[in-house]
Order: sequence, then C-alpha cells, then structure tokens
Amino acid sequence: MVGGAARRRFGAGYSAAQRLASRLRTAETPLIVGGRTMTDDALGRLALARTAQSRVEELATGAQALALLTLVHERGWTGFLAEPRGLDQLAAFSRLPVDRVANVVGALEALGFVEQHDGQVRLSPAYAELSADDAMTDLGNVLDRAELMIRLVREAAEDEGDVRLGDAEALTIAKVVGGRPTPVTQAVFQHLYAEVPEYADAVRDGRLLDVGCGVAGATLASASMFPNMRAVAIELVPAVAAEAENRAKNLGVADRVEVRCMDARDFDERDAFDACFWAQPFFPEPFRAGTLRMIWGALKPGALLMIQEMESEPQDEAQRVPFALRRLVYEGQRVPFAPTAEQLVAEAEAAGLVPHRMVPTNFGRIVLMRRPEEG
Repeated sequence: MVGGAARRRFGAGYSAAQRLASRLRTAETPLIVGGRTMTDDALGRLALARTAQSRVEELATGAQALALLTLVHERGWTGFLAEPRGLDQLAAFSRLPVDRVANVVGALEALGFVEQHDGQVRLSPAYAELSADDAMTDLGNVLDRAELMIRLVREAAEDEGDVRLGDAEALTIAKVVGGRPTPVTQAVFQHLYAEVPEYADAVRDGRLLDVGCGVAGATLASASMFPNMRAVAIELVPAVAAEAENRAKNLGVADRVEVRCMDARDFDERDAFDACFWAQPFFPEPFRAGTLRMIWGALKPGALLMIQEMESEPQDEAQRVPFALRRLVYEGQRVPFAPTAEQLVAEAEAAGLVPHRMVPTNFGRIVLMRRPEEG
C-alpha cells in the first residue's frame, strides 16, 4: 500500500498513475502483457513506477524551463519585451522563423514570463519588476545562481570533501543575497528598521560593523538612508570585497563605508562600534565562535548585534525539496543550515553577549544581542 506521504510528495503524477492502475483493475477483460495476466501486485508496481516517472518528468520540465529563460535573457529578449512587440518584430529581433517564435512565446507565456494581448507580447508584471533597473535583485543574477546551485548540488553528492566556492561563484551568490542599493532596497530596509527601532537609532548617527558583508547591500542601503552613518564592512572573498568597494564608490559613500578584505576573526579594532550585523548563514562552523568573540570585542559596551534567522523548517510541503537541496549544499560547506533563532542566541551567549530581544518580522526572526555594559 502507498500512503498519503507519497500522494503529497508526487502530486499529480501519483494520482494519474493510481487512476491508470484502477482502470486496469476494473477492466472487464484482464490486461495481458507478454502472454501473462497482470495481477494486482503487478498493477501496484506499475502505479509506483509511473509515479516515479511522472516525478522525474516534472523535474525535467523545471530544468527545461530554466534553460529557456536563461537563453532568452542572454539573447536580450528581456530588454526587448519591456515594451509590447508583435511576433513579426520578435522574429526579426531573434532571427527565428515566426512559427518558431510563436512556440517560444507560448512556452514563455505558460511559464508566466510574458503576457499576450491583442497580438502583442510583453514581459509579465512580475518579470518586468525583476528586470527593472531599480529592482533589488537582477534577473540575470538570479538565473546565474540557479545554474550554480545545480552544479553545487551535484558536487555535494559526488565528492567526499567540502563543497568549495571559487571567487566567481561566491560573487554570484553574494549578488543575489545582497541585492543592489536602489530605492526599492531602501524601502525594504526602512520597513526592517521600523521593526527594530533601537538598532536603527544606533546605526543612524553611529558606527556600524558589517561582518560577512558580501556585496555590502545592507550597509550601502543604510548609508544611503543615514548620511551620518559610518561603517566598516568585512568580507573574506577578494572578488566579493572588490565588488562591494566598487559599489560604495559608485554610490558616493566610499568616504563613509570602508570595505576590508580579511578573515573576520583577525579584525582587531576594539570598543569602537555602536552596532553590528553578522551574516551568520555564510560562516562555516570553524569560523563562528571566533567571529562572535571578535564582535564582542569590537562593540562598545551596551552596543547591539543583529543576527537574522534566514531559514526555517518549511510547513509547506512544496518547499521541502528546495529546502533539503539547499541544506545539502550549505552543510557541504560546513555551514550550519537553518539554525533557529534560539540556537543563534545560544551561540552569541557563548561568546559573552546577552539577549536584548527577539523580533518576528517578514524577513524571518531577528535576534538582537547586546554586549554587556560591564565586562
């Protein structure tokens, strides 16, 4: 017998296979295969095999869709379809026959990438926003990370050693996670800071330490919002640190945001910062305790540390597969995956920091810790 877990896991594929098996069982004429009558046991096995086949085909469809989106973005369709275009215009642009273009558009429409109205094709509202110049995250970066994660999943399951990212791969991930310093990004941080006003007050006219800054999206957005804020942003990967530094220069805040490429554990400025943000999801286990001890020393007595609970066990069955695959990759890098807010508090307490408060937000639970006034 196959229970509810299989139905939830395989969805439509399971149901279709079960319907097939049911029809075969109730047929007036027994099904003869290779001169033998199929038994109930054989029909059950057929249903299970069809279930697995359907699931593989669903996964293959996702890979095919990613390949198509990546191709049309690389070929410039995204920018071209920011305005309504006819199929003949698309054919001239892509140098494909009109009938082929019609099929490509049909597939893109099924994926929600484009919409068609009165013979005109344009990006759907969702993809238009992701492709906008002021989008927090760029579509090209999202597609690059999706391709990268496919390779990293294979590496994590194939090799016994740690999963290692090269500079270019780390930059690909950092660009998506950190976003870009745009008005949309500022609006996001305005909402976040409203949830943690004491942290915002510390940052507004104070000195911020961003530990594991990536491309410094959070720090640069904050620097744009708070003209009196000063910051030091620490990043281990040279290519990522260079990108953060270039963004600070382009934004005109390089005189207030200093990017340092180094192991965070070696940072030795003490009693100097009014607030700190620690990007904990990117720190492997061997780095974490030493980094927290450094943060304790760098903060002024009474100053705040913010830590974000980035992942949590999904309640939605549809999210369990991507969650499990991300865990495979991150733990392959020896990074604790999806620590709870309570576990993050315990980590910080072990370094001598004390709890201030825990804040549920739309961005996950936020942990605020404080360096004791004495000590």
